[in-house]
Amino acid sequence: MLFRILDPQTKANQFWRDFDRLNDELTRSILDSQFGSSSHFPPVNVYTKEDEALVTCLLPGMETDQIEINVKDNMLSLHGKKKAEELAEGTEVHRREIFHGEFHRTLELPFRVNQEQVSAKYSNGVLSIHLPRREEDKPKKVSISVG
Repeated sequence: MLFRILDPQTKANQFWRDFDRLNDELTRSILDSQFGSSSHFPPVNVYTKEDEALVTCLLPGMETDQIEINVKDNMLSLHGKKKAEELAEGTEVHRREIFHGEFHRTLELPFRVNQEQVSAKYSNGVLSIHLPRREEDKPKKVSISVG
């Protein structure tokens, strides 16, 4: 006959781990339904100046060959895939919040981009993309004649 000893503290810890996991899944499900993504949704900032846009995206722990950037007209698309860390056999996961998997973001910019001059830099987990405005989309000053 097999006996199992029930420790109330162990049961409580298991309950809270299950609760956290369900909360994470619910949050991810809500984000997926609102933004049409079935994967991670990395945060971005978009800044604009007269002649360019700067987009920064938090992608900690990634390699540059895991990130793909595409630009067409005024649309910026970011795609990537981060491998999960390998765990030694017998490792029990209590919490796993660090992102791994695939992500995809598409952003509409307020102007068309000069695709030939786009540049990107990745440093300390932050991807920075400079997107110069097309010449024909730059604001033009109109002089006023006195008449």
